[in-house]
Amino acid sequence: MSFKEIIDFNNTLTKNKKMTLAEVYGKEKFCYFIYSLIKMQQPEVVVELGTGLGTCSLLMGQALKENNKGKLLTVDNGKDWDSIKTHLNKKYKSHEEFFNYVLNKFKLKDFIQFEKFDLEIAPLINPNKPIDLLFCDALDTGPLGCIKILKSYLPLMNNNSSIFIDRASTINHSYLMLENIINSFNNNKIPQVLLANLTQEEIQKINEIVGNSKFNLVHLVENMHKKVNKLQNSTTWIKIEPVDVLFTNNVYNSL
Repeated sequence: MSFKEIIDFNNTLTKNKKMTLAEVYGKEKFCYFIYSLIKMQQPEVVVELGTGLGTCSLLMGQALKENNKGKLLTVDNGKDWDSIKTHLNKKYKSHEEFFNYVLNKFKLKDFIQFEKFDLEIAPLINPNKPIDLLFCDALDTGPLGCIKILKSYLPLMNNNSSIFIDRASTINHSYLMLENIINSFNNNKIPQVLLANLTQEEIQKINEIVGNSKFNLVHLVENMHKKVNKLQNSTTWIKIEPVDVLFTNNVYNSL
């Protein structure tokens, strides 16, 4: 199965014919961005919090397949299944059955691992390897939700990695708070709220990544022209890079 066939699947009209599958969660454009980024950067470990209809999962998995490198761990608690199944033209017994069907259909089992996992009970899922790319599309992305994401996952991030947080850029108080946090990081300061109730090991890892990294905050926002799901119109990108005068991570630099 090919990139084009996944695009056709994402562009399938929902059962009520009012939108495409990709438009249900508003990732009809972002999914191409993250596919391209994975193609370029060739990550080893990708984590997605919130599988949904698989709009992004399938294209991330396809990028890994084309790279012949890396694996995506995608998790979902199935809470939205009653809503999801109303958009589908075929009947499936469960969210797991639906997503395993599409993984087999597009021959992505070797590159995507799907797990049913309730992030509302425990926001942290640990792949037991440094994470190169994290896409959070399930947890609350208000200010407290963003704090929870950073507290949980900063200790697990690779020294050259990216964190994507759905919608935070167009939630005004999340936007302002993240601007403040990233500015603090780049001044080698860590807001105490990010360290509260962590273990000494977790605090040490956050201190290390902040002390040895530069952080770039990018707000990926979408124009409303022909946008169906107007609430799902942004993604915050926190790009983490080592402090250095040359690019690392197997990048050729002309001297």
